[in-house]
Amino acid sequence: MKLSEIARLFNGKLYNVKEDREITGLKSIFTAKEGDLTFLADRKLYDLAEKTNASAILVKEPIESADIPQIIVDNPQHVFYKLIDIFYPDKKLKPRRAKTAKISKKAKLGENVYIGDYVVIEDNVEIGNNTVIYPFTYIGENTKIGNDVLIYPRVTIYKNTEIGNRVIIHSGAVIAADGFGYYRENNEHIKIKHVGKVIIEDDVEIGANTTIDRAMIDETVIKRGTKIDNLVMVAHNCIVGERTIFAAQVGLAGSTKVGNDVILAGQVGVADHIKIGDGVIVTGKSGVWSNLESGKMYGSNIPAMEWSKWKRILAVLMKLPDLYKKFKGGGHQS
Repeated sequence: MKLSEIARLFNGKLYNVKEDREITGLKSIFTAKEGDLTFLADRKLYDLAEKTNASAILVKEPIESADIPQIIVDNPQHVFYKLIDIFYPDKKLKPRRAKTAKISKKAKLGENVYIGDYVVIEDNVEIGNNTVIYPFTYIGENTKIGNDVLIYPRVTIYKNTEIGNRVIIHSGAVIAADGFGYYRENNEHIKIKHVGKVIIEDDVEIGANTTIDRAMIDETVIKRGTKIDNLVMVAHNCIVGERTIFAAQVGLAGSTKVGNDVILAGQVGVADHIKIGDGVIVTGKSGVWSNLESGKMYGSNIPAMEWSKWKRILAVLMKLPDLYKKFKGGGHQS
């Protein structure tokens, strides 16, 4: 694709372009070579433009000090992401029902559906148009899957699940397994049967090896536009709002309610029956033990530090209760 084509496609302007070069690949500013296009979104990094081997660079404003062809666009980073889709398109799969797949005669499949090898589709499953299901996936009875859904290999979807349109589920994810619920009787843990369901709304993405448990009698819900990373745990009866993001290893205990546009960074753990308001951000490794108000940023993680220093800090922390009692007592006497 020529530089002029890229500029025209994204309403960009050419700067320092002596000839209309052909762009054959996309790379970072550090790894780009002849034929590659790269980008710089941060003015603080503009000096890197003088060192890159790329054939051209996307920037928001001209870098006069760099003798390199430039395309000036409003948002270089977003344009670069869109170019990735253009330069590296997904493989188009032709409609198929693999001979090794086991598909119930009671299942309903839409148009242009791809069913890979060794897929199992149980009774009364409904699958929409243009959906792709890769090999070794299991789909339980009474499950409904919308249009343009992409399900990667070895996904397990238990019965009665509802999945909307344009959902992406990555390899190894388990949707609607039983919630982790027991009651004690005669000094034993007795399993609570979970007969609810999981509902995944439109435009949700679910990462590899993530688990979303079915509700006990109601619904576990992941709302529209939410993006969930790998190795995330969403327990029974949780409600996750729209456009929310969970990074890897986030864990929600049962009956947690998360608002819209929330960001939970890596390894955040949330206790059961917690309510997290809209627009909340929680920093990595934080534990959430009480409700969080909308629009605020929270964090309680302790950063890594040199071990001997941490042991000294810990020794002081252990003395704080006694120091507090002494301080409180002294204050009372005065």
